[in-house]
Amino acid sequence: MPCIPRTWIANFSFWVHLLNIQAFCYARNPPPGRFVFPDQKQDQFVKALQDYQVVSPERVDGGGHFLSYHLHLHASNFRGKRDSRRRDSKAYYKIRHKNKDLFFDLTLHRELLSNNYVLERRYGNYLGAKITPSTDTSCHLLGTVMDSGSRRGTAAISTCNGLTGYFHLPDGDYFIEPVKKYESREGAHPHLIYKTNVVQKTLRKHHASELEYHRAVLESYGK
Repeated sequence: MPCIPRTWIANFSFWVHLLNIQAFCYARNPPPGRFVFPDQKQDQFVKALQDYQVVSPERVDGGGHFLSYHLHLHASNFRGKRDSRRRDSKAYYKIRHKNKDLFFDLTLHRELLSNNYVLERRYGNYLGAKITPSTDTSCHLLGTVMDSGSRRGTAAISTCNGLTGYFHLPDGDYFIEPVKKYESREGAHPHLIYKTNVVQKTLRKHHASELEYHRAVLESYGK
């Protein structure tokens, strides 16, 4: 059996260790600049943003320890005198964002919607309306968010389908939403985070480009 140089074994061990570290990091957050958004509309929206992050939220316990990548919290809409103290009313999440861990401490907000509300979506005229009656479960939460630097803010998050909503930190206001049409039976579901003012700037820029286009068209007709 031929001898294998120790230096080669050491180098091989180093690269295996490095790949394991990369795999662990990518499991938490997808590598920047390499993520492909399956939904075409969301992909076009992201391309118009100046700054955004793709993150992998985790469900954790009150001490920040990992529990699951299953993010949904659906609890009964029954409203008792001590709803806020019920075990199914609390949820904790952790998100690695801009090299810091964000810890969300959220409580179910059962009074946000009436028990008899009706959701109506319209696509064109009333013939394209889709009506959905209320359910006996609630998945809208309010609470706080804190980063690893002890900066604290507020959060309003829906867990009906992933994490969708808004949170505020001292450095700005943020939106979060799931990556649409992402197929993953196991592991983390990627989410998109971007600042609210980035959306406003993008809309203003888009509006300005449309005005410039129409001005150019009018000028061409005048020639």
